[in-house]
Amino acid sequence: MSNIKCIIIEDEYPAVEILKVFMAKVSHWEIMATFDNALDAIYYLSKNNVDVIFLDIQLPELNGIDFIKTLVNPPLIVITSAYNEHAIEAFELVVFDYLLKPYSFQRFIKTIARINSHFESDKNEITASNEEFIYVNENRKKIKVNINDIIFIESQKEYVRIICENSEVKTKLGISKVEELLSGGVFLRVHRSFIISISKVTSYTKNQIVVNNHVIPIGKFYQKEVLEKLC
Repeated sequence: MSNIKCIIIEDEYPAVEILKVFMAKVSHWEIMATFDNALDAIYYLSKNNVDVIFLDIQLPELNGIDFIKTLVNPPLIVITSAYNEHAIEAFELVVFDYLLKPYSFQRFIKTIARINSHFESDKNEITASNEEFIYVNENRKKIKVNINDIIFIESQKEYVRIICENSEVKTKLGISKVEELLSGGVFLRVHRSFIISISKVTSYTKNQIVVNNHVIPIGKFYQKEVLEKLC
């Protein structure tokens, strides 16, 4: 099992230290960064992929709930809050779990176990692959997808749509996991929600790209890399 990458967004130092102590006791987890405000975290996420965010709600400038609403393709989010009145709204925003402070190590481990299980099931969504094709789970069937037929991949929260020349597959998998599987210079991440096949590009500007008549936006923080790769 590869490491699960997470960040912490929390403005109370003791709460950050508790998470660090708890996290040090579990394997295959890595804290990539900690932030005391959501704005710095937004910038970090525009440049980096993470699997999980541990998020306080009471934050300066931009609170945790409003922060979630800014995310186009959020990773798993675990709320860590001393207040339970935000729980209903948080779960409506598809928050994975809600840790009510002060939470015990036992409660923390329960969350970790659920997340580990989630990512283990992700692995099973693509069960076989080589340089020419992959098998993708859709409605309990294994669907063969030829790599050369893929036009683009679009993230839809916990699902992705794989758009091919003559078909479309929807599977429960994060777009970052798909990006890892489709490495090798054939595909290009152009937006937090889109990966395109470079060979299928017919035209582009600095703001959008056309692949087989599909118009795909280019994210602001991806523009430089995209234009360098396509020039």
